[in-house]
Amino acid sequence: MTSQRIRTAFGVVMGRSRSRRLLAITPLSILIALAVMFILQNQVTAQEANEYEVKAAFLYNFAKFVEWPNVSPDPNAPMVIGIIGKDPFGAEIDRAVAGKTVNGRRLVIKRFATIESYDYCHILFVSSSERSNIPRILAAVANSSVLTVSETERFAQIGGIINFTTIENRIRFEINQSAAQRAGLKVSSKLLSLGRAIRT
Repeated sequence: MTSQRIRTAFGVVMGRSRSRRLLAITPLSILIALAVMFILQNQVTAQEANEYEVKAAFLYNFAKFVEWPNVSPDPNAPMVIGIIGKDPFGAEIDRAVAGKTVNGRRLVIKRFATIESYDYCHILFVSSSERSNIPRILAAVANSSVLTVSETERFAQIGGIINFTTIENRIRFEINQSAAQRAGLKVSSKLLSLGRAIRT
């Protein structure tokens, strides 16, 4: 499955580093390893793994490649991934973040039926069931430094930040860097290099 392939890839990258006597674990080496993991995930097809297992893993990894300006100084405050609308992930996303942390903060999942029940989260996945409400959802979170993610056609072109696409049966993603900057988010150049740039 995808998670096993990712762990194996990470081990291979770190093993090669050891064999070349690059024993120091630096932020750069970790970032490179994560980038390799992203590339391998990007190559997974729908036949090889559950689509939403892969997308859930991406959401978790997005949190590592983005900086938020308003992260709570409380080290016990969690990083929140929200899902609005009909949840396509089911238990996959709960398994993807179970026991994991980002910068020492645990991850939690929140689900919102509509924008009226929305509460702040760091990453907001907008379900395709909310297609007709996307402009209203984006307007509601516009000033909240939220990383908006979807899988809806033209999501990034109309102001969303990251949109999943499928090309030749492979899961890819688009990034609207201008939308990220407007939200006050700093996206790693590594993440930008792995996605297709959308300019608006």
